Amino acid sequence: MPGALHVVAARFRPDADATGVEHALEAARALAEAPGVETVVVARSDEQLVVATWLEGRQALDAFAESRAHMSFVMQGLAPVIRGMWSAAIEADCDLPPADTAALWAFALPTTEGVYEWQVRDLLAAIEAMPGTATTGPTVEERERYRAGGLLCLTATERAALEAALPEARTQWAEAAGGAVEEALADVLPS
Repeated sequence: MPGALHVVAARFRPDADATGVEHALEAARALAEAPGVETVVVARSDEQLVVATWLEGRQALDAFAESRAHMSFVMQGLAPVIRGMWSAAIEADCDLPPADTAALWAFALPTTEGVYEWQVRDLLAAIEAMPGTATTGPTVEERERYRAGGLLCLTATERAALEAALPEARTQWAEAAGGAVEEALADVLPS
């Protein structure tokens, strides 16, 4: 059972060309060759790319982040076609994604002054109760801009249920966790 999850969510530039986007997708898939990687799931919408990488454990994060595959993904894959991105590395007991995963909903809770640990735990519990298979946890890097993050692996039915539940959930999270949660929803692409 992997013990760490690395999530990247990037917004495409409006003028990103199809060849550049395809190159970014290939670079995302190539993350599977990085050290410590258990599996990679790549998801895409018209506006964004979500890449979830399950790792052997927290100790694998440094080698993964420094790997040629990861650096190529960020510098040659993403940089030419995106206008912004966020990423979060979390430590969690997490199963690999279910085989019927059709979409990914990724999230990260920004570091905000005045938000207490119990509020973060409550937010994670609320997300874990949402439709889908959840992998959530606190971030592990000291320089991290986010306190917690993760994702939901969704079947097509669960995706529809999540989309219906998100508007009310966002309001509750903003009140309970002191601000908006970064999020991205995209359809899983074939391997």
